[in-house]
Amino acid sequence: MTEPTGGIANELAPELGVADWRDAAGQPLARFGLAEMGGRYQVIFCFQHNCPGCHQRGFPTLQRLVDAFRGSRFVRFAAVQTVFEEYEHNTAELGFADQQRYALTIPFGHDAGPDGRFSTLMQRYRSGGTPWFIVIDPQGVVIFNHFHIDADRLIEFLRKAEASDPGDAPAGVLTWAGVLRQARDGNPAPPRRDERSAAEWQRQLSAEQFYVTRQKGTERAHSSSMCTLFEPGRYACACCGTELFDAGTKFNSGTGWPSFTQAVAPDVVAYHADHSHGMTRVETTCAVCDAHLGHVFPDGPAPSGLRYCINALALQKRG
Repeated sequence: MTEPTGGIANELAPELGVADWRDAAGQPLARFGLAEMGGRYQVIFCFQHNCPGCHQRGFPTLQRLVDAFRGSRFVRFAAVQTVFEEYEHNTAELGFADQQRYALTIPFGHDAGPDGRFSTLMQRYRSGGTPWFIVIDPQGVVIFNHFHIDADRLIEFLRKAEASDPGDAPAGVLTWAGVLRQARDGNPAPPRRDERSAAEWQRQLSAEQFYVTRQKGTERAHSSSMCTLFEPGRYACACCGTELFDAGTKFNSGTGWPSFTQAVAPDVVAYHADHSHGMTRVETTCAVCDAHLGHVFPDGPAPSGLRYCINALALQKRG
């Protein structure tokens, strides 16, 4: 349900930043945001009263979605008038009148920004105008952020998600939202630091290991027998020897690189936004010595939902 995307898709959802709200019955709300919205999935529809596309396509789509999940605690909805033009035709009064016009018993907000000229929500979600749909998953990650949404496809996706929902990950298990927060806000302090010069690392490592771990290289897929090794033990950093992954979290991803679902401790692997090669990914490094390990992705098995895609050359098997 992530295509097409735009704005801040695949990033953590920021708070909406909308101050003026009416509840499902049209009464003023003192406070409303993502926390009050609730639900495992959240769908936010952005409109302007004077937007023909909002009335021709947007509101009819929203009505279908709301009707499909009426009474569900799994999916929650809100609509926000995100004003960025024709301010006299997109007033709060007209926006809230649309709530009654379409008989939508969901919260409605009005957002023209603090200066009354540009919606805060639009700026935070980098939306391109109206009508605009935002879908946020249970981990607080924006999985859809675009003008056009396929209602049938979204309904099917959400019903399947509801039927197979495993609930929240166990306490202490890092999930994709946690990975994104660390990549954005910073990683916890490591248990120790091992800082050596490039020349020192080059003397210790093979040429291939140095290329991968110290120059952020990538080994060829299926180039290591470690991909199919599932014996008990620990996998340590090939540079500094810090234990990073346990064999119990290793799985066959079929990608051609050793794959894990969780690190052995929250402070041994660090996460960094990686915008190289025209992509946005999350790089993983050894928190102790900064060795490049690989990347982590949100398409792994439960309970974490993570897939650590790690270069075999960055690891050494123990025990």
